[in-house]
Amino acid sequence: MKRAITAALLLIVAAAAIWLLLTRSGAPIARTLPQPDADLFAVWRLGAAKDEVVAIEAYLQREGVADILPLADILRSDARWRTCKAAQPFAVPPRRLWPAIVPTLRYIRDEMVPVTGPLRVVSGYRDPVANSCFRGARASRHLRFAALDLVPVRALSRADLIARLCPLHARTGARDNVGLGIYTITRFHIDTAGYRRWGADYSGATSPCLIRS
Repeated sequence: MKRAITAALLLIVAAAAIWLLLTRSGAPIARTLPQPDADLFAVWRLGAAKDEVVAIEAYLQREGVADILPLADILRSDARWRTCKAAQPFAVPPRRLWPAIVPTLRYIRDEMVPVTGPLRVVSGYRDPVANSCFRGARASRHLRFAALDLVPVRALSRADLIARLCPLHARTGARDNVGLGIYTITRFHIDTAGYRRWGADYSGATSPCLIRS
């Protein structure tokens, strides 16, 4: 009899704990359970930023760049967002910055993807708080919504990536005002807000393209 009562009480406590987890207003499911990117974005875009998400999606469509990368990729703050208390997985930049991403997306479509294959974004627009947390440069083009950090979708060695990116930058970088940073593994940065190149320590002297040449 005592065992039955104890078991019943444990079931009640467990049920109450589950109910609190699912219904408390301060902890959305998206924050407490791991989700695929698409599901996480679907929840986020219906939150406080929903009107701005609709607006920027329409803007990108008008500019003819909406189908180059998924909207969730374009609006991704940084894949490391969970390490920063003030960061969100995605962010819509101020409207005055929206034009800055258009030439970057066009460059990715017209010049980069034909060389590297499909790409995924690991970091996009960062507000000053997020940029500081992610240890971005003070004048980072991510603050201007002009830059994206990318990784190849298909398996590609770092040496192979460098062999593809550096000749591309040498050929088109000055013409298209492209900044190219190649970091560790196969993560790299692209923007169209200034012709330059750099390596893992953000210094031009360590650019794999300079070493290669």
